[in-house]
Amino acid sequence: MAKHELERVELTNMCAIIDEENQKVVVQKRVKSWCGITFPGGHVERAEAIVPSTIREIKEETGLDIRDLKACGIKDWYNPETSSRYIVFLFATTNFSGNLLEETAEGEVYWEDIEKLPDLELSSGFWEMAEMMLSRKYAEFSYLIDGKDWIKNFY
Repeated sequence: MAKHELERVELTNMCAIIDEENQKVVVQKRVKSWCGITFPGGHVERAEAIVPSTIREIKEETGLDIRDLKACGIKDWYNPETSSRYIVFLFATTNFSGNLLEETAEGEVYWEDIEKLPDLELSSGFWEMAEMMLSRKYAEFSYLIDGKDWIKNFY
């Protein structure tokens, strides 16, 4: 059996918290890396399971407790310069409780109308992720990096 060289992988998560009654979602106006409007999320810690990592990150970044997460797909890309892969596990939920924080070190957090999302100052590549999470049209959003070009692929 052939051996495959392992690649370094950075695991992250993101969750669309949806208020179906008011047609709103929680957004974060990021001021650190990947600036702009996104859904909240963060990194998976060493040996942490994916869903619990998402629940933890959402609590830290929004103050909300979430349950009944539905997998919406993944976003990923392989960076040939660093020989590493970056993976974002995408989730959505309509089951939440608690009080929404106004701001964290990551940025301002607030409810936004779903229909207004395309008109906001979104983080680069976020709209495609939001569409996947809200419509569940694709299972994977991947970039193929070809020199300076980042080619989008949907599966």
